[in-house]
Amino acid sequence: MQHKTLLIGWDAADWKVARPLMDAGKMPALKRLTEEGSWGNLATIQPILSPMLWTSIATGKRAWKHGIHGFTEPCPKTGSIRPISNLSRKTKAVWNIFNQEGLKSNVIGWWPSHPAEPINGVMISNHYQHPAKGLQDEWPMRPGTVHPKHLEAALKEFRVHPAELQNEHVLPFIPKAAEIDQEKDNAMGSCMKILAENASIHAAATAVMQREPWDFMAVYYDGIDHFGHGFMRYHPPRLPWVDAADFEKYKDVIEAAYRYHDMMLEVLLQLAGEDTTVLLISDHGFEPGNLRPRSTPNEPAGPAAEHSPLGIFCARGPGIKKNHEIQSACLLDITPTLLQIKGLPVGEDMDGRVLEDIFEKEPEVKFIPSWDAVEGEDGQHSKDADSVDIVESREEIKQLVELGYIDEPDENIAVAIDNTLRELNYNLAQAYIDGSYLTEAIQILRKEWDRNPREGRFGTKLLHCYLSLRDPLMARETFNKIVARKKEAIPLAQAELEALKREIEAAKETARQESEAKGGPVKDYTPERKVIQKMRRLRGQANPNPQAFAFFEGCVLNLEDDPKGALDSFNKCKAAQEFLKPSLCNKTGDAHFDLEDWDAAEASYRQTLSIAPLDSAAHLGLAQVYTARKQPFEAAAAALKSLEVNFNNPKAQFVYGQALRNLRKPKLAKKALLNAVEQNPNFPMAWLELSQLHKKDSDAATRYKAEAEAAEKRLLEITRTVRKTDANKDIQWTEFPDIIRKFKTPDAPKKGAAPLIIVSGLPRSGTSLMMQMLAAGGLDVVSDAVREANDSNPKGYHEDERVKGLKSNADKSWLNDCRGQAIKIVMPIISGVPPELPQKIIFMERPAEEVVRSQRAMLKRDGKVGSTTEDDRMSAIYADYLKDFNESVSQNDNIEVLPVHYHEVLKDPEAVAREVAAFAMQQADIKAMVKAVDPKLYRTKPSKASK
Repeated sequence: MQHKTLLIGWDAADWKVARPLMDAGKMPALKRLTEEGSWGNLATIQPILSPMLWTSIATGKRAWKHGIHGFTEPCPKTGSIRPISNLSRKTKAVWNIFNQEGLKSNVIGWWPSHPAEPINGVMISNHYQHPAKGLQDEWPMRPGTVHPKHLEAALKEFRVHPAELQNEHVLPFIPKAAEIDQEKDNAMGSCMKILAENASIHAAATAVMQREPWDFMAVYYDGIDHFGHGFMRYHPPRLPWVDAADFEKYKDVIEAAYRYHDMMLEVLLQLAGEDTTVLLISDHGFEPGNLRPRSTPNEPAGPAAEHSPLGIFCARGPGIKKNHEIQSACLLDITPTLLQIKGLPVGEDMDGRVLEDIFEKEPEVKFIPSWDAVEGEDGQHSKDADSVDIVESREEIKQLVELGYIDEPDENIAVAIDNTLRELNYNLAQAYIDGSYLTEAIQILRKEWDRNPREGRFGTKLLHCYLSLRDPLMARETFNKIVARKKEAIPLAQAELEALKREIEAAKETARQESEAKGGPVKDYTPERKVIQKMRRLRGQANPNPQAFAFFEGCVLNLEDDPKGALDSFNKCKAAQEFLKPSLCNKTGDAHFDLEDWDAAEASYRQTLSIAPLDSAAHLGLAQVYTARKQPFEAAAAALKSLEVNFNNPKAQFVYGQALRNLRKPKLAKKALLNAVEQNPNFPMAWLELSQLHKKDSDAATRYKAEAEAAEKRLLEITRTVRKTDANKDIQWTEFPDIIRKFKTPDAPKKGAAPLIIVSGLPRSGTSLMMQMLAAGGLDVVSDAVREANDSNPKGYHEDERVKGLKSNADKSWLNDCRGQAIKIVMPIISGVPPELPQKIIFMERPAEEVVRSQRAMLKRDGKVGSTTEDDRMSAIYADYLKDFNESVSQNDNIEVLPVHYHEVLKDPEAVAREVAAFAMQQADIKAMVKAVDPKLYRTKPSKASK
């Protein structure tokens, strides 16, 4: 009989807070869990953003494989922004795998899990616990919150509203609550909201746990993270910049939060029973000590700077080692380990590994190429939930806005969409950097930085990539560009900042005058949050920040083999900093190391460890110092310390392997070096070290030496690739499917029964040309002439502005008045035409490369940017649209379709004109239609590479 498995997620839980409370007897459940099982640090991955991390936990994969890239996403159906949903996830979660294997899963509050998936079991989405504004307000359950739906009514009653909390619930968190003026200080309200939301999750989890059968259960609590962002600054000891009075009010919140979670843990453990395997994890930590930042970066997701890289891990149950500390665990390892616990193979496409050290008996790990390739009922959403990737679909909508084919819903919405897509790309680039996919990161960062030149963070991440690739030429070029763009941005930001200040002063004066007119007291004016955020961003852009420039230049100088110059820059940076940062100490150590000043290098790395004892880079720096001094024991110990914090570091694996080889431990050395080349195949030195390790095995030595040479070539090719412009990139175009021909024998003509004649196709496929032919031939066309002819379409567009609203819920009855006339409705807007309306569709076809390149050329001529999606991916999106079109028209007897290829129009316009006239059942001036075709306007042709 297989045992149950319970996975508990505590967002941002940190041993540095929990351990002292456990030792003081204030977290007995967690202490017992560690004593009865295995425990240790759980390394996070970058970027440290919870939706991305919890999806990596649930899939064992990095962001570019699972598809969740941030906190919000555009909604293709509404044209607005929505919280991130699981519809963007493009791989199976562990509960989907269990579903295929006949196991029942209950998943409560996972982030993101909305809308709830139709799994074999129960899923309650992360929208469940969010309260209505007031206790008196209606609090309906959002559609898609609970699966199966018949549990919705019962689970609705388990939610807790903040207004239901009593003094005894709040006082353990804020003993001096009575002293707080809640009209001016909303901190207590925030505390109550977090408390109520986690109480809701816990109530639902315990109810489902007892009432519904399960083999696997996952429960996610966000309380520790939310309490941390609100109150960690007040956690003892008090930092110099924290107000003493506020410290006294809120110093107990963090401890109470951890103790509250321990109480909930106790209940879960009792309900689960001793024979259940329990895993308790967090996705990252939350800095509680002297490294707490005084402020967060002026950028979206800036509060993530308060996170720390190590979360917690505990496992207890049958076959799990007791009172055992594990090393080198990563959150990517959770799903592979869960699969091992259930006796299932691990996907070779997963980025994590089984945590073999937690098991009493060494497990036999089996593998499968990919669970995504295994067919069967997996409980995922059906494909038609969103047939096209959500982000890319919204990108395509944005492309249509820029091309002029649909309305922007609202100026603010358009800005929100653009900002959201920018952040999703920024987060994806960071994920690529963390996974050592630097070429992919560079492509994203280059494009986004060019689109947003005042967003210096794109430039600094790009510089990081070139430093990691050890490319001094591109590093220097990028640094110079950072400096130049900052100089350009400062006066612009300063002017905008002064204008914003004037707006705020004017608003204050207006508020004062309104108060005086009403005869009441003058209230303090507080700008809206978005105004405050804008002011912070502009202040950051207006600040020259010489310390940052000195730091970056030091990094570049060191790469350019000028460690003395680098030290001068780092010392300037140190002199200007109020508090030393670990990254600066580490880079100083690197410069001393390159000067072969081992003592100074060691001192710098130890300075880092005095600030941040678990800094992985500092421990690796010490390992390199010890290697240079020929102290292999010390080098191995320091490298292992580095790997305990960050196992997925190929350089640390290499240094560890070197040390073990010098200690004459060849088997362990080989394992570390193989880890290094698995994590980074383009690592010539690691391959050479493996070759040296196998001197006595000539075949193996030769093979590894050949791998080293191949890695050198790949690195050279990568350097060449990243120095190329995007225009030189080879594009893999997706071939468009042929549009089906669909005719029917018409009945005898009846009054009022004329079909709507539609000219459709992808934007820039020749739709305007066809409209010009029809108009020249004497056919009545629907056009309001609002969109005037321009360089992109010298003979006019022949469009009607009302078409742009067809994808919305706007009135469409006007189409009936257009029957018998020709109207241009491009893809994908044509899906908004009422299906009951008789339609004759003349569908223009054109090769993918020409369509996409023509769109880009048009946008460039019009001074617009359009979608950030790569051209090859855009062609794939369009191919999906065409497949959907074929499927929909094949099922609708009201639609006839005549596909017309753009090249055929140019090659034999008379034959096309006759066919079109016959299809439209219209008398037409064929010669005039032919004359409307101007081959000189065929400007976007296939590239030489695709011919």
